[in-house]
This record gives sequence, structure tokens and C-alpha cells, in this order.
Amino acid sequence: MTAASQTPAARTDTPAAMQLPVLVLAGAWDGFFPDRGDASARAAAALLQEQLLRIVLPAFLARQRWFAAKGDRIDRVAIGWQTLWKEEWLLTSVQVDLHHAGTQSYSVPLALRLEQDGAATPNVRPEDVLARVSQDGQPGILYDAFADAAFCRFLLEAMAQQTQVPLTGTGAGRLKFSSTSALARIAGDDLLHLPVHRGTAASSNSTVLFGDRLFLKAYRRLAAGINPEVEIGRFLTELSPYQHIAPLAGALEFHDGAGTSTALMMLQGCVANQGDAWTRTLDRLCASLKDCVQADADGQQSEAIDEADMRRLATLGRRTGELHCALAATTGDPAFDPEPIHDADLQQWTRQVGAEAAQSLDQLERGLARLPESQQPRARALLAARPAVLARIQALRPAAVEAVVTRYHGDYHLGQVLVVGDDFILIDFEGEPSRTLKERRSKHSPLRDVAGMLRSFSYAANSALGQLAAGQANGAADTGVLAALAKDWERRARTAFLTGYREAVQACPAYPGDARAAASLLELFVLEKAFYELRYELDNRPDWVHVPLSGLSELLLPE
Repeated sequence: MTAASQTPAARTDTPAAMQLPVLVLAGAWDGFFPDRGDASARAAAALLQEQLLRIVLPAFLARQRWFAAKGDRIDRVAIGWQTLWKEEWLLTSVQVDLHHAGTQSYSVPLALRLEQDGAATPNVRPEDVLARVSQDGQPGILYDAFADAAFCRFLLEAMAQQTQVPLTGTGAGRLKFSSTSALARIAGDDLLHLPVHRGTAASSNSTVLFGDRLFLKAYRRLAAGINPEVEIGRFLTELSPYQHIAPLAGALEFHDGAGTSTALMMLQGCVANQGDAWTRTLDRLCASLKDCVQADADGQQSEAIDEADMRRLATLGRRTGELHCALAATTGDPAFDPEPIHDADLQQWTRQVGAEAAQSLDQLERGLARLPESQQPRARALLAARPAVLARIQALRPAAVEAVVTRYHGDYHLGQVLVVGDDFILIDFEGEPSRTLKERRSKHSPLRDVAGMLRSFSYAANSALGQLAAGQANGAADTGVLAALAKDWERRARTAFLTGYREAVQACPAYPGDARAAASLLELFVLEKAFYELRYELDNRPDWVHVPLSGLSELLLPE
């Protein structure tokens, strides 16, 4: 059964500023199923569902941080599937037809609390409440089930018990809870007694912490197909263990009648950390650059590079290489087993990078007049070198490469790394959000991850430079000193990271045995990443175009 209704444009008021609708219930949760009960009950349920789909859900979705179409108009909301779980919570997916962006699917588990249940209305954040309800004169609320600690704890129990829930009243399908060996190891005997805390950071997902042991990520926007984060997490936890990730402890997936899976939730072990490597690197770099400028102002010799930071980046390189070795293991799983690189792969990669370069240069030419004046000479020089640029890309294709393609991180940068003392934990294996699940699960050279991290160093250097240059009293003189120091840091960071990486992948089948072939492929993927960045910055942040322009100029334009 799929219910749908036309709806006007969604409201975007906050709950405090809007009058929440009141839903009149007949029979608690039964009132949400128009195919249950006698004719009178079915008519009442149909009316309630019409209110839910036309008024309640559109308004609720529009004010959620995880709703991906805030600038669009909701034309229609439909129930994809729903089932009543443990007679307490309604597990639901909704299909949202948007005026411009097509159809998106979301997970919206619901909880219902009436005062007659013998407990006061729970302390729920206003943004989690969908509606006020009334049943036989008893008031209550309909709210996001993640605000219910009991719901969250039962999720853990269901994962531990590998529970499967057949869907009722919505056609074929089932909910599959699963766990890995890590769950019992991490939670021990405290599974149902761990304190529950909602995550507060703005995110495209919802998060729940269970004490300091477990972290639950609920995917709100749903995509049919195997989720790479869950898949890679299971592989690196169970089949090819890698110690520098948050281990996968469990998952919840929806399987439709055709066997297609959709990830709803992922459970990981918590890892105590000091924040992400982007923030820590930027803080350290800003402090180092400040000290250098002050030393120069005092007539003292400055030391631009903190050697301890370089040692840490070498460690990050080793951890990255170790990850790629783990992902290159042959386990008998065709989704992960490495495959040889063929000449057709090399041709496809260079052809793809060439096409992306041409697209980026076209976009740069169209947006040239809107660039900051300081960036126009460099942009014009890159455009004038177009034939040489495209020829350089083709020249990077090695004649042959003795290596394999494997799974890889797919969206690797300093923000995807947690700092743990002088070591690191690698996180977020979802891949680039703009790519399809099929693309994110495809095998490629893991040197693409290396290219992403090298470009992240460039962004860190430029971010630090921007922060400090804005506050320098001596203007151009200090800016020039800072720029030279930042560029020196980036060069040393690249060297340290690559040194650590190469140490770790000496025997890895994914790393080309020929150093020249490895260098050519890495440069090819760095160019691919930089051209992507150029298109992104032109579309979204013209003031940041200088970062990819600088990187492309260094690689492609003669001194």
C-alpha cells in the first residue's frame, strides 16, 4: 500500500513560531493504516493520513537540517513503506516529489506519546515534534523516534539479535538488523543500559551516542543500493581488519521484494579523539606562521616548519598506505577483490580527465569576467595554454602499469581524519556525495585518495594564509612573507605524507612497481581533483578560485 497526496509548498517556520497541527487519533497507531478496521475506522484513518501527508510531513521535512531540498517546493509526499515495530514506533520511509529536483526518499521513524500512557510528555526538542495529537480527549505528541531513548536502545538490541522484521501492509520487503563481532566486544553486558545522547551538529544525517562506546548514524536521505560506508566498514572490521577506523558494529537495512537493499542506519564503535585533522592542521599552521612572522619582525631567524607536524603527516601517509593495503586483500568477495589495471583503464582515465579539464576550462572562460581581478592574469594564462594542458594530460598515460584497481576511500581529505594523539583514525567511507552508489562502489587506483589529500594540504595552506593575511598590520610585506612560508609548508607536507605513504605500500599490489608510472598516475589524479575544485569554486565560491588555479598553474604552466 502506497499512500500519496498533493500538498502545497512546505512551510519553513520553526516549531516555536508556528501553530502545530492537531491530529485526532482513533485507536492510536491503527489510525495511521487506512486498510485496517471497519469502514468508519478506515475513513478516519484516510483523513488522518491526508493531514499527515499534506500538512504535517511537508512542514516537518522543510525545517530539518538533513532535508536536502530546502530551496525547492514540495509538490507531494507519499508513504513508501511503513511498519509498526514492537507496537511502539512507526518505521516509515516517505517519497518527496519536488517541483524542480525530482523525487527524494527519506527515513522518518515516528514515536507517539499520550499522557494516558502513565508518563509525562517527553522532553523533546521543538524541531523533533511533528504534531500535537488527541485520542479520546487525551493530549500527546507525534515526534521523531530518535528523541526516544527506548527506541534507540531497542535498535541496539535488534542489531545484536540479528532481527528481521517483515513489513506489513506495504507489500513485499523486510527490515534487516545486523551486527559484527565488534558489537559484543565494545558494548559488553551494558548494551541496554548505555546512556543515550542525541548528536547536535548540523548534518545530512541524524546521530546518537551511546555513552562513550557506540555511535549511531541514521541516514535520512535514502538511496537504493549497497551503501559503501556500511560495506567497507564491514570489510575492514571482519574480513581484512584495519585498526585505524571506527569499527563497524551494526547496521539496519531495508530489503525490498526484489532483494535491493537500502541502508537506514550504521553503528560504529566510538574512538576518543582530539577533533578532525583539518581543524588541528589549520590551527597548528596558523600558529607556526604567526611565530615565523613575529620572529622576522624581531630580527630573529624564523623556523617555518614544525618538524613534529611533519612527522605526524608522515604517520598519516603510512596510515593511508596501510588502508590501501587492507583494501587490496583478496578475500573471495568480488566487490573487493583486486583486479589488474588494463590498457583500456589507462585510456579511460586519461580520456575522462581530459574531458573534465576541457569542461573546466570552458567554465573558467565563461566566468572570467566575474573573477577577482587579482586572479584574472593566471586564469588567462591557463586558458591560453589549453592545447598544451590537454596534451600534457594525454602524455601522463603510462604505456603500461603493473598494479591493480581496488576499492578506496573516495572522498579523502583532512576533514575525513580524526586526530588521536600523534596518530589518526580514518572516517566517512561514503564516497563523494555527488556520485551515484554504483560509482562510489567502483574500483579504481587508490592513488586518487592520495591526490585528494595532497590537494587538501593546498587548501590548508591557503586557508591559513587567508586567515592571517587579513589581520596583518604591515600589509603587502607581511603577506609576501606569509605566502612564502605557507607554500614552503605545503611542499614539506606533501613530501612527508608521500614518504610515509610509500613506506607503507612497498608490497601493496595497488601501488605501481614502476616509480615513473606511479608518479604519472598521481599527477593525473591531482589534475583531475584540481579541475573538479576549479568547477566547484567557480560555481560556489569565486573568492576561492585562486586555490585550484594556483595548483593547476604550478603543474601545467612553465615558470
